Amino acid sequence: MERTTTAGTRYTEAVSALEEMIKTGSLPYGERFPTEKCLCEMLGISRPTLRKAIDEIIALGLAERRANKGIYVSYSKVGVNWDRPYSVHQELLRAGIRPSSKILSFARIEADSALSEVMRCSEGEPLLEFFRVRYADERPFNINHIYLIERFFPEFNPWLLIERSLHEIIKTDYKLSIAQSVQYINAAFATKEQAKHLDVPLRTPLLTSSSVVTAEDGSVISHQLSWINTDVVPYTYKCVWR
Repeated sequence: MERTTTAGTRYTEAVSALEEMIKTGSLPYGERFPTEKCLCEMLGISRPTLRKAIDEIIALGLAERRANKGIYVSYSKVGVNWDRPYSVHQELLRAGIRPSSKILSFARIEADSALSEVMRCSEGEPLLEFFRVRYADERPFNINHIYLIERFFPEFNPWLLIERSLHEIIKTDYKLSIAQSVQYINAAFATKEQAKHLDVPLRTPLLTSSSVVTAEDGSVISHQLSWINTDVVPYTYKCVWR
């Protein structure tokens, strides 16, 4: 009876320890579990107890077993079932994740034929162009090109985007009312440059997004192109047929 109680206690403690490691990010979303030997030594348990604990973690929806690959974390602080958020920045904050950005370039350009069509402006219209990498708890997850129509954003400070949401800046600093954000979603594989910025292998699958934000009067405020590593921040979208 004493041995059974001890074994049961170790099993329960192992489940709690694994759950804590996953929910605190010690074992991040999308990461493969350490080896059985490593986990057994870390938790001070036998392999049979570890395997039973992992089965419980999988049953709780915190991990998944991938054929011929091992056990992977399937839990994220950001729920995998949320629709495309109005502001990724705010969604990360609500999940207890620190968002930040690194500005790679900033320039004043003139709209070419392609950009003028997307942004509903004249060719030659002055635009502000930003190129940044976005981070979630210091892990890169998003390569982001932003285009703003300059007349809406006089004296725009690009360094505000390091710690603040673009949507917040639009509404708070420039008093513009956002009516709609439309995204076009596709899939791609990381190029050499993208793989470098996102710290992933070449040809890693990425989610791509092309979005247009409009004001109440129908004017396009901003246009963004994003390449997203969903292993860091999971995204899901709902398709609505009309």
